[in-house]
Amino acid sequence: MNSRLFRQFILFTLLISFFGCEKKEKGNLSFSPIPNKPSKVQSSDFVGAKECQSCHPDIYEQWSSSTHANAGGLPTIERVKASFNGKAIEFKDVIVYPEINGGRYQFRILDKKSNIDKLLTVEAVVGGGFMYGGGTQTFFTQYPDGSYRFLPFDYSVTEESWFVQLSANEHWVKIDKTISLDELYNWPPHRMLGEVEDVSNCQQCHGSQIISTKIGENYNVDFTSLAINCESCHGPGVTHINSMEAIVSTIVSESESVGINSLIGMSPNNSLNVCFQCHAVKTPIKTGYLPGEKLEEFYSLKLALLGNENPYALDGRITSFGYQQNHLYSDCFLSGAMTCISCHNPHSNDYQDINRVTLLNRFDDNQCISCHIAKSDDISAHTYHALESEGSRCISCHMPYRQHTGIGNEIKYERSDHTVSIPRPKYDDSQGFVSACGQCHVDQTVNALQANVDQWYGQVKPLHPAIANRLKVTNSTLGNDAAQLLLQPELRHPMAQFTNLTYFIKRYLVPGMNQLDESIIEKIKIYVQSDDIDIKALALASLHYSQYQNPDIQLFIKKEVENLGEFEEPIRRRWGLILDYFGSVYYLSGDRPRAITCFELAIEVLPDDKVIQENLNRARS
Repeated sequence: MNSRLFRQFILFTLLISFFGCEKKEKGNLSFSPIPNKPSKVQSSDFVGAKECQSCHPDIYEQWSSSTHANAGGLPTIERVKASFNGKAIEFKDVIVYPEINGGRYQFRILDKKSNIDKLLTVEAVVGGGFMYGGGTQTFFTQYPDGSYRFLPFDYSVTEESWFVQLSANEHWVKIDKTISLDELYNWPPHRMLGEVEDVSNCQQCHGSQIISTKIGENYNVDFTSLAINCESCHGPGVTHINSMEAIVSTIVSESESVGINSLIGMSPNNSLNVCFQCHAVKTPIKTGYLPGEKLEEFYSLKLALLGNENPYALDGRITSFGYQQNHLYSDCFLSGAMTCISCHNPHSNDYQDINRVTLLNRFDDNQCISCHIAKSDDISAHTYHALESEGSRCISCHMPYRQHTGIGNEIKYERSDHTVSIPRPKYDDSQGFVSACGQCHVDQTVNALQANVDQWYGQVKPLHPAIANRLKVTNSTLGNDAAQLLLQPELRHPMAQFTNLTYFIKRYLVPGMNQLDESIIEKIKIYVQSDDIDIKALALASLHYSQYQNPDIQLFIKKEVENLGEFEEPIRRRWGLILDYFGSVYYLSGDRPRAITCFELAIEVLPDDKVIQENLNRARS
């Protein structure tokens, strides 16, 4: 036996002995099916951006030239940036001709063996190459079944080249003659526009108010536009328009609602959720979301941290592919409540400082020193670089552009690091990242760079305790020691708390444990009281998972569920999905008894979930 595996086996055995073995009998905690709540928002409630122009001409003008307003739409000469010039793109088995025929954009695919053409007409365009770190453009066609499907041929506006995604490793590469069409991740085209159950999809991010509904074998796809419009952030406008017309006509009193949610004075979390509709890795918990609904009732922003494909490192930096949600790891948010609009104008998408003063560009230091005013007295004294040099920019050190490794390295796809981290050359290297220092000073070793940082700054600000504690847990850390480090519910860092609790459950808990230290149970109970519904659901799932034979815990869980009120549905959906995830992990590892237990527990929480029932049936068979 491999010595490393042997040590892990011994450690695992010790942990099971330490915490107690699982019992064979399952408890009887169960709940009634979740009733289908009618949607508060309908497609007919949306009016489109043009209806906003007459009352808000200045804002409409800002928006109309923004990247949101130009994010997508019909294929036109102005919108299409890719080279539809008929020039051949040669694969191993086919030749693809991006061309314009009779005013219509299309991909003509010529099979080398049969010499037969296949035509894919471009019905929609998403993206315009706007992103500084690598801008791309994507194309959709409409299938006979009514669905809009993502075509596998992407275009990098930055590099002026066509590229594709491989199914083998899901990396994006430039097209060459060694690649066959059937090696592509999205061939035949299957990824759909809109949220569609059990089908790879683009959710609602690449357009406004997209609803895809399956009717028999066909799909009905409705959307206001493929741009990001006013109602994507402000919610449906029909009631607002009717209310304002009534007020002007003195039909109703001034005290009546204006019929739309004001985004002024929102809490930081709610403000971020407006942007996280698109700029986050979201796990759907039910379909049918439209702006104006509560995001957390349809999506979880943390369940992606549960699996092995977690897009974020322990400190939030992107390890594969992710969006700007890692802003939630930044000290600017945790200690200062900074939101997206602290730096980004929500209408023009231009850059601004905390006082809403427009900045020159994305690299203007005033977006940082409007808060960190003391640094503006002598910037070079802080940066140790010449004034106005690249090394003296706040962004260069604290928000460096990093290639998303999940994309691969052939296509430029760099995004600014929204964790707003402090350069720590040796620590960064230990986590698999090139530090901001190393990105510029490629000729210096990590030790040399660290020596400079130590000399200039001494001991830099420590990592957040929730992250620092997780880093202290090693392969030899036993349960109670790990619990003391990882289970600290008093620490304010929701993302790290979710990660730490997840790690503790996956490594130290098993289904139906005979014994679990009471202090650990009490700490998990504190997590159950969290205002964060992802953390609350994870804590409930962990107690249910590990203590389903403990009558006191069952009673505790039942009482907690009775007090969930309006949050019962979103919490139970998360809770059931978490248990289903654990069941899938056990099933794929060959441990069918534990898989069955987890699926049965998940069914207790979501008794009408067809997917969980199918997973349970598969495990039993």
